[in-house]
Amino acid sequence: MKKLDASEVAALLAEFGRRSALRGGNPYRAKAYLKAAENLLGLGEPLGPVVEESRLTEIPGVGESIADIITKLHRHGTHPSLEKLRKEVPAEVLDMLSVPGLRPDKVLKLHQTLGINSIEELETAAREDRLKGVKGLGPVLQRKILQGLEIRRTTEGARHIHRAAELLHRAEESLRRSATGLTGIQPVGDFRRGAELVSDLSLIA
Repeated sequence: MKKLDASEVAALLAEFGRRSALRGGNPYRAKAYLKAAENLLGLGEPLGPVVEESRLTEIPGVGESIADIITKLHRHGTHPSLEKLRKEVPAEVLDMLSVPGLRPDKVLKLHQTLGINSIEELETAAREDRLKGVKGLGPVLQRKILQGLEIRRTTEGARHIHRAAELLHRAEESLRRSATGLTGIQPVGDFRRGAELVSDLSLIA
């Protein structure tokens, strides 16, 4: 089996985090998975050597337990705990977690109570006033969801400039460690233009 690269593992680790958030329990653990996944995207060298040389914990936000998960994802393309979580809700339900202001417990209630399984179904239900009569949801949340969907449409994939700066800095450090002969590295794109929301994280070396 082909071993997964950093971006592929990061996507699975982010899925792990979102599914953990839906299940409940310790919210900090789910956030730790998501932050580690984002930091993994800033890795400036192939993931394979980092795994084999036991250097995963050098990545910010990656401790021993997350390093073990990353290793299994890299080598096997999945993880037993992730497969178990996948049986609980459809993949499309996870997309609803990207709606600003919509907490994991509400996403789960929307799925379990109204059978809503996707962003499209969520918007349809909100516009048809199907949420306001459900205990634990209501008209206030319905309005918040419609506002959040509009925000999501205009900012999808973007990061605040301060978070972008942090990720680009880590990527630059990783590049300097892994490559020789680089005479200069600098950010380009949205970040260099000073945009408050950065959609692309790009470095030129």
